[in-house]
Amino acid sequence: MAEKKLFSIEVEPGMKTGDTKVYENEGEQHIDAIQGDITFIIEQKVHPTFKRVGDNLYVNLDIELQEALLGFSKTITHLDGHLVTVTSLPNEIIQPFSWKIIPNEGMPKRG
Repeated sequence: MAEKKLFSIEVEPGMKTGDTKVYENEGEQHIDAIQGDITFIIEQKVHPTFKRVGDNLYVNLDIELQEALLGFSKTITHLDGHLVTVTSLPNEIIQPFSWKIIPNEGMPKRG
């Protein structure tokens, strides 16, 4: 009869789709066979606001034409709840579909 076992998996900060957690010698036991490993493969859910590409996070931020020409400052809520302010520089004109890079606000590095 198969034994039921409950596993608690700690998803570490920075883990992404395809990362694994291995529990050695926790697989099904057979006579005259080495007990195997159990491997869990992480599958990341789609987020409604942020898109992950590698360790980078992307978010679409809509601004008005007036804001693109005269400047703006907008605050977004990050995944962990802290606030991030996105601003344009003085005399900076924001082009359609342009990018603003905010250092150190992507995904944490694993390990």
